[in-house]
Amino acid sequence: MPAFDRASFDDSRWPLLHLWLPGTLPSHGQEECLDTLAGYLGRGERFFLLVDLSRIGLVPIEQRWRQVEWFEQHELALRGLVVGTAIILVSPIVRLSLSAILFFKPLPVPLATFPHLAAAEAWAAERLQEAGLTQAGKD
Repeated sequence: MPAFDRASFDDSRWPLLHLWLPGTLPSHGQEECLDTLAGYLGRGERFFLLVDLSRIGLVPIEQRWRQVEWFEQHELALRGLVVGTAIILVSPIVRLSLSAILFFKPLPVPLATFPHLAAAEAWAAERLQEAGLTQAGKD
């Protein structure tokens, strides 16, 4: 079980990278998450990002601005390496926070939101197949 002040990454089905947030992260947890994600970009390998935001609440405005800044800093790597992003969202407040971030800095990759993991994984599998990538542990 992950700590509640840090994100959890699962790359066991690479090139599917599953990022799970156990709740709204403190600032140091957000920075650690962004650093870890930058490390995955640093591999130089194409991958699909599945982000589970189903347990987070309102994202503080400072963190939303930090996310915009991070997207700007990593735009070229995101564009070249991330074949798509599926986000699991259940809260209208979190949807509003995400919309605010993407208003200022749209992601340069295909993005879709889903209410549950199964739908997000199905869409991820389609995007990976279109990109000619196969998930570990899948036929």
